[in-house]
Amino acid sequence: TSLLTHAKGRLFLNCATLTPNVHVEIDRAIERQGGASLETCLASSMTQARRGTLYLMCGGKPDAFTRAKPVLVALGSTIRYIGGAGEAAKVKALVNMVMNCNTAALAEGLGLGHALGLDLTMLREVFSQTGAASRVLETDGEDMQARAHDCYFSAAHAAKDSGIALALAKSVGLTLPLAAATCEQYQRLVALGRGDLDKSGIAELTFKGRIQ
Repeated sequence: TSLLTHAKGRLFLNCATLTPNVHVEIDRAIERQGGASLETCLASSMTQARRGTLYLMCGGKPDAFTRAKPVLVALGSTIRYIGGAGEAAKVKALVNMVMNCNTAALAEGLGLGHALGLDLTMLREVFSQTGAASRVLETDGEDMQARAHDCYFSAAHAAKDSGIALALAKSVGLTLPLAAATCEQYQRLVALGRGDLDKSGIAELTFKGRIQ
C-alpha cells in the first residue's frame, strides 16, 4: 500500500512472474490510486537482460504500453503487446510450461543415452539435426552433460511457474499429464535442496549415478 501512496500519474512496469489474477489485481489497485501499470513479462534470462535484448510480452491498457515504449525498447529486442491486464501473464505461463517440459524431456533423453553408453556429444548433435531439436537443447544440453548448472533460471522458479500453468489448466477443466510430471520433477529437485540449480539441473535426476 505504501508503494502506491504516490502512484498518481506514475507508470509501473511489473516484470514479476505471477498468476494472471494477481496481475489484474495489481493493475486495478494502481489504477484506483491514479496510476497506470503494464505487466512486462520476460521470456529471456539474465544474459539477455544485460545485453538489452529481452523478449518482452506486455499486458495492460494500450496507452500504458505506448507510454512505456521508450523504456521497453531499451530493455528488449522483441516487444509484443498481448492484450489487457493478465493476458501477457497467461502467455508467459505457457511459455515457461512448454520450456520446462522440453527441459525435462531433454534431460531424460540424455540420461538414457548416457545409460546406454552413447557418446553424448554425438547424441546432442544428432538431436540438433532432427525432430529432437529445441531451443533448450542449444542452451542446456551441454550443461546437462557437463553437470554445469550455474543458475540463469532456477529449478525453484521452474517448479513455481509450472504450478501456475497447471492451475490455469485446472481452471478451464484441462488435465496436462506432461506438465504435471515435469512440475513433480522440479518439485522433487527443490525438496532435495537443489532448487537453486539452473533448470538444467533436472538432469541430475535422470542420469544414473547422480542424485537418487
